[in-house]
Amino acid sequence: MSHTTRRLPIVGLAILGLSIAACGPTTPSASPSSAAPSVAPSAPATATPAAPTATVAPSPTPSASAVAVSCDVKPQTGQLPSDRLTGVQVLGVPGSDIVEFQFSPGSLTPAGPPVGSLDVATPPFTEGASGLPVDLQGQKALQVVFRHMSLQNDAGEETFTGEREIRATDPSRSLRHVVLFDESEGQLGWYIGYDGPACVTLTREGDNVVVAIAYGPGS
Repeated sequence: MSHTTRRLPIVGLAILGLSIAACGPTTPSASPSSAAPSVAPSAPATATPAAPTATVAPSPTPSASAVAVSCDVKPQTGQLPSDRLTGVQVLGVPGSDIVEFQFSPGSLTPAGPPVGSLDVATPPFTEGASGLPVDLQGQKALQVVFRHMSLQNDAGEETFTGEREIRATDPSRSLRHVVLFDESEGQLGWYIGYDGPACVTLTREGDNVVVAIAYGPGS
């Protein structure tokens, strides 16, 4: 009896040791295998869709065109630098086409205060004196008129010596045509043809009068 009582705790300890040994390695081996796959796929899954979603580039283009579409041409009138127009030139800047009218010192006895006006031109487009048709290029048209002008200098020579017709050929721009349609009785009238939506302004800059056609970004 006493001999058997001494062996029972040894057998119990051996069985307990085997159960601890079996449970010990099972716990750490399961945790790395389950933790590794759960962290790895989650990081690229959230990072990949974030990049294509942030598309900021297309937004400026529609907003700029929308501003241009909303600009209606309103009649404008202003004082001219003088009563003598000597030249005209066309300039292109980012987003705008510019028609610059150049003036020289005025005559000694002007017919009246020289004024300029800007308005929408509607067909039929004709020459002022003869009434002959003018083949104006462009989807839209402006009419710029200078009144109380001196058409000749003191020596009887023509005051305006610039181009009477300018055609624009760059398809990426808005301006298409600038043509002098009236040059009589102290008046100089110009047609300006252009394409597409735009904001048009008439301003005076020193000795020049500027018609600006703002049609796109950068204007």
